Amino acid sequence: MEMILNEYDMVVGAKFENGTIQDYIDEAQTFGLIRFENTTAFWFLFNQIDSAEDIKELYNKVIKEEHYIKDEYGEEMVVFNKKGDISYEALVEKIDSYLDDGLTSAY
Repeated sequence: MEMILNEYDMVVGAKFENGTIQDYIDEAQTFGLIRFENTTAFWFLFNQIDSAEDIKELYNKVIKEEHYIKDEYGEEMVVFNKKGDISYEALVEKIDSYLDDGLTSAY
């Protein structure tokens, strides 16, 4: 993955074969976007204890609609508003890879 940096050299997304990931696409910076081949979806990380109120509000709204949640010890990756043929699992795998690459490059 090739990381996308902002003007302050902070990672804000990534390019990979057949797609891109962005951390935040909304003004409130609550959710991101993944584009993979013919599929797009929004995503965000959620933790019941640590997430800000606006993220909790988004979470409560999203779980009433079609969505996918990957829960790793209380840290949830929420993917929603998917349009296209790629499975939620494949999207989550790409997001996981992006997050892992971002952590590795931080060290």
